[in-house]
Amino acid sequence: MSFHTPHRYVRVVFEAAALIARNLRRAREFTTVPLRHHDGYRLCAMRPPHLAGALSLYAELHEGRTLDLPRRWLYRLAGNRLGVVALDVKGRVVGAAFYGFSRRDLHEGRVHSSFSGVHPAHRGRGLATELRRTAILHFRANGVRGYSSRISADNVASLKPSLRLGFRIVDRYQDPVSGELRYYLVCDFDDDYQDDATQEPTPEPEPQPPTTETERKAVP
Repeated sequence: MSFHTPHRYVRVVFEAAALIARNLRRAREFTTVPLRHHDGYRLCAMRPPHLAGALSLYAELHEGRTLDLPRRWLYRLAGNRLGVVALDVKGRVVGAAFYGFSRRDLHEGRVHSSFSGVHPAHRGRGLATELRRTAILHFRANGVRGYSSRISADNVASLKPSLRLGFRIVDRYQDPVSGELRYYLVCDFDDDYQDDATQEPTPEPEPQPPTTETERKAVP
């Protein structure tokens, strides 16, 4: 075993514990995600009985890659305040959204949108919009200013819809693992968010790079 291995292990454990503690501390006074209905579906808090279905959906939409262990524990402990699921008439999870707080989010008063997805068989029914709307109503009611996201610069399928919704690119940086160019975006609920259910179709905006002042590596 390498001399550095124990130190690396300790660092990983410390970072995982810090992530869980940071999120539990921020969310401890949150109310539970409210129950809403849409076209025969229920949108509600991600409670423990829903977690397996939400994690299965995450893996299916990520080519079998599972959510990391610290976040699985986080959503087991606080999924009813940091996660949203869409349930079909049989109670099966057909949509899910995971949220959390990085150090930067805590400092800026936002929450991070780390995943939002709908099973392919249930797309085209407005569930993606309703997942997002449910989360916004919940977090805004609990004093959160807006949300943030990270998207690869070449992921146009995710980038353009995000820009239409009101996300602004505030940083671009090189991913330390993959080396790819990524954008850090923010959307404040009251100032930026564009509800796509009420907006007239408009031409898709092209991604605009940050100014020199914001052209720096994003801080986690």
